[in-house]
Amino acid sequence: MDTLALTLSAVCVALLFAIPLGVWAGLSDRVNRIVTPFLDFMQTMPTFVYLAPLTLFFLIGPASATIATTIYAAPPAIRITAHAIRSVPQTTVEAADSMGATRRQALLKVLLPMSKRTVVMGINQTIMAALAMVTIAALINAPGLGATVIQALQSLSVGTAFNAGLAIVVLAIVLDRVTTAASGRAEAARRSGSPLLKWRRHLLAAGGVVALVLVYLSHTYVWAAEFPGEGRVGSAIARTAADVTSWAQDNLSGLTNAFRDALTNGLLNPFQTLLTDSPWWLVGAALVAVGTVLGGWRAGATTVVCVGLLVGTGLWSDAMTTLASTAVATVLVMLLGVVAGVWMGRSALVDRLVRPTLDAAQVMPPFVYLVPFLALFGATRFTAIVAAVVYAVPVATKIIADGVRAVPATTVEAATSTGCNTWQIITKVQLPMSRGALTLATNQGLIYVLSMVVVGGLVGAGALGYDVVAGFSQGQLYGKGLAAGLAIVLLGVMFDRITQAAARRAGT
Repeated sequence: MDTLALTLSAVCVALLFAIPLGVWAGLSDRVNRIVTPFLDFMQTMPTFVYLAPLTLFFLIGPASATIATTIYAAPPAIRITAHAIRSVPQTTVEAADSMGATRRQALLKVLLPMSKRTVVMGINQTIMAALAMVTIAALINAPGLGATVIQALQSLSVGTAFNAGLAIVVLAIVLDRVTTAASGRAEAARRSGSPLLKWRRHLLAAGGVVALVLVYLSHTYVWAAEFPGEGRVGSAIARTAADVTSWAQDNLSGLTNAFRDALTNGLLNPFQTLLTDSPWWLVGAALVAVGTVLGGWRAGATTVVCVGLLVGTGLWSDAMTTLASTAVATVLVMLLGVVAGVWMGRSALVDRLVRPTLDAAQVMPPFVYLVPFLALFGATRFTAIVAAVVYAVPVATKIIADGVRAVPATTVEAATSTGCNTWQIITKVQLPMSRGALTLATNQGLIYVLSMVVVGGLVGAGALGYDVVAGFSQGQLYGKGLAAGLAIVLLGVMFDRITQAAARRAGT
């Protein structure tokens, strides 16, 4: 309930200015151009960086946690609301103008009603982003489930962390389903002509009265406010998770250590050495060349600016170390994403079975992943890479699955009729025809992996993630932590622009 209160408070504050600002950005190209860079900054800047100044002004506690969550959760609502307003057909707006509607009437009677579904989706994404901040906000003494996860991380209590993470997932699923259903429920009821429609407001009012009575009873009578039990199911889940992790440590340590050493020594270390030991100007030129080839001259120009600013931060070596880990993690994300995505895209049954697991993995706090991986692999860069892969694979898998599913069935049938086997259909038809989805999946995989850089800094990943964590925990190093946060933003912007441009070129 503490987590729910913090989440809903932050979401309400965020929506108070996010919805109007999104509407304004949707109506004005100039406002949209001005707002977009700030939204990019808010979404890619590590939250650790702005937690410290918030605590200086508002002290450690729920107030600072709510403000930090608001900052992190507002951009999705602004972006999606602006997109919703811009997506309303221009002919509909012109028809309203021709009938003499003022700008206010056009907004209230045409634009907002026609974009209601998409705006509600923006509210949904804001709630998900706020829940994602629950664990981070616990570092500045925010109440709720995040504090339980942090304590479990410190004591390596896998069962406790998993149980608290599962509670966050349940909250996310409930809020997600409620907000998603709310967008179409009233419209569906209106179309159905149900006799209950005219009683809908009366039923809502009666429910509100009952809720107020229950609140009064809970503040007046002990029996009404007393929690009914200790949560035996949660204790059983915690014990099971701890037992599974202990069994894996005892029986799989040889296998996991061999896999960790092979990947670290065979791929990560050589690639990192290549980036950090080569002349900075040579690596920078290679990055610019890759950006130009994949994304065109605009992406190349963005890469030039980002490389120059990375050099200016004075953290070039740490940035290249982070780049190496990010590239290795992204390669693993795409390998797993392609395999699982093709499987889901080709089978509706597999999609129905796997998709709920992917949804749960997306909303499970990243800190929860770290606890079992710390127990299995120790505090190393490999642990951070594995946690980043687990965090990024679901979104890449979903995008690839949708891309494969979008390949016309007639094309697949034509390939089958010519004698192609399953492997040939996948490699020669479905994957080539979904290359736009593959490029977009690479883009989102990179961004999600980068969002785990700071979390990885807590478990021995080093480089920029450690710099941000050190700056947050030690006041005299805050300047370096801020520079490291800016470096992560620059890497994110560079990757985002290159892959988005590549996706557009693949689509054309």
